[in-house]
Amino acid sequence: NGHLDLFLRFLLGLSLDPIQTLLGGLLTQTHKANPIATFFQRPQAQTESRSKSIKKTVQYIKEKIRKESSAERTINLFHCLNELNDNSLVEEIQNSLRSGKLSGKMLEPEQCSALAFVLLMSEEILDEFDLKTYNTSAAGYQRLLPVTRNCKKAILNSCDLTEKSYDIVASALQLSNSPLRELDLSYNNLGDSGLKLLCAGLMSPNCELQRLGLNSCDLTEKSCDIVASALQSSNSPLRDLDLSYNNPGDSGVKLLCAGLMSPNCKLQRLG
Repeated sequence: NGHLDLFLRFLLGLSLDPIQTLLGGLLTQTHKANPIATFFQRPQAQTESRSKSIKKTVQYIKEKIRKESSAERTINLFHCLNELNDNSLVEEIQNSLRSGKLSGKMLEPEQCSALAFVLLMSEEILDEFDLKTYNTSAAGYQRLLPVTRNCKKAILNSCDLTEKSYDIVASALQLSNSPLRELDLSYNNLGDSGLKLLCAGLMSPNCELQRLGLNSCDLTEKSCDIVASALQSSNSPLRDLDLSYNNPGDSGVKLLCAGLMSPNCKLQRLG
């Protein structure tokens, strides 16, 4: 579930030759006959064996990246590769970004994970992140979603997003100092269950989202009740909300009005 991710990266970092040599030297200075120190002071043959073992570990992690369905897990796997000083997938994406070839290239899911890693590690907050800029599959789009943590405006419309996708976006909204101010999810099959996940992010005290596009998202009366609850929350930041081309019905509109009339509601435009 991710709670040991940092520990895993720490262990992988310890496996590198320079670190093991340093540890061996430190242990030798403090305990001359320490068997642990002897372990770290390996002969050349054992060092070569360790190098082969690291290469096998790198290949295993790359294979996991190709097969892993979770966008969050693949980002951590790239951190693991970074600990082992293997940045081949990341360098490939960086070269494509610099050459301007990325937009026309069909990206495999693992390449999308590499791109997400590069964009997340950048200190620069993106003004706009448009998911459809990248030519990839639905699985590739899923791998790119963590980039919503690092942008001011996220355009995710018409991308066949799944329920798991909205959980990732909601997590981005809940981050401390979240930069996300505009989010367009129009023309996705969000539905009531997806909106419920998203609203967990909207109701977070860290959420600063001001504009939300939910045009043609298959929302019903139940969705209006969920949106109304978000609008009534004490820290609701929304100023602009587009709910056009959904199916709320008269009863849904009535529920929505309860949220609009709340003193906590800051909405200035409803579409």
